[in-house]
Order: sequence, then structure tokens, then C-alpha cells
Amino acid sequence: MLVIAALTLKKAVTLFALVGPISMIPIFLAAAGRLDASGKARFAQTVAISVTVALLVATFLGMPLLGFLGVSLGAMQVGGATIVLLLAIAMVLGKETSFKGMSTAEADQAVGEASIVPLAVPLLAGPAAFSYVMGNSAWSTYADLVPVVLPILIVGVSCWITFRAACRAEQEVRKSTLDVVERVGGFILAAIAVEMMATGLRSLFPILGPT
Repeated sequence: MLVIAALTLKKAVTLFALVGPISMIPIFLAAAGRLDASGKARFAQTVAISVTVALLVATFLGMPLLGFLGVSLGAMQVGGATIVLLLAIAMVLGKETSFKGMSTAEADQAVGEASIVPLAVPLLAGPAAFSYVMGNSAWSTYADLVPVVLPILIVGVSCWITFRAACRAEQEVRKSTLDVVERVGGFILAAIAVEMMATGLRSLFPILGPT
């Protein structure tokens, strides 16, 4: 039980860093700028639900699709880790938004438009998050589903809490503070990416050691 709890917590923290709702607070506030308080609350809930659904779909349909194409779990882990590492570098350099598929000009166009696209997908549920949940979606018993599904639900709730709190403290959120959090998260994420890549490489090349 403790092992499952520890694994669930680790995956939830990693996925939270990959989704990065804290770094998306300025874009969320800009997109919801024309809404009243209740409208912002509903928008935060809609974004959180959209992120959760997108990640769940990727978890349960992503690997079967890749398996049909002949892609192994080890290859998915290495490929996903590479994307995660690139995202970590982008976070450290302050280029996370561009990495997730949205230019600065496109981000500016999103201001005042309360839409789940591109905020929920691909800015929150982006390629790095999809790769991670797909690479960690293997399960054989119902107990194995706990560390697969629960981290996604936790991150979905975390996104909702983050954006709700941001709405209430809109005037007190400083971009400099968010930048510091983003860069520290990038360093941690880089270490996680290396570990994930090592696991995938050992799966692809058993001679490197036990998985």
C-alpha cells in the first residue's frame, strides 16, 4: 500500500510539473479577463475538466494506438523523456509557451478569449504530458490502475484549485514570482526526465541492467 501511495505521489508531482498550471496563470487570467467572478470560476472548472479528460484519453488510447504501429513501451519512455527534457530546458529559459506549440503572437491573440483551446490543449495538456502518461500507462490488475489514473485526477483538481486561487489573488500575483517557480520546476523536471529515459533505455537494451 505504501509503495502504491509513494508511486502515485511521485507520478502526480511529475505530471503536475509537466502540465505546469502555475506557469499558465498569466495566460489564464488574460483569457478570462472579460468574465465576471462566477464566469472565471466556471472557466477554471472547464479547463481543469478538459485537461483531465485529454490526459485520460491519451492514457488509455495512446499506447494501444502506438502498439498497433509497432512502438514499444521502452521506445515511448525514451521518446517521452526526450520531450520532457526539452520542456525542462524551455522552462529554465522561460520559453515554455513556445515549446508547447504557441508563439508569443498567438498567446497575445488569446487574451480575452475564454476558450479551452489552446489553454487546456496544448498549453496545459501538451506533448510532454501526453508522452508521460502514455509511457506510464501499463497495468495488469485493478490495483495497478491507482497510480495510473489517480495522478491525472489529482492534477486535474490541482489545475482547478490553482486557477481558482489565481482569480481570487489576481492583483497579488507577480510575474517575477511565477518565473522563479517555473525555472526551479524546470531543474527538477530535467532530473525526472533523465530517470525516465534511463528506465526506457534499460527496457530497450536489457544489457544495461535490470529495469
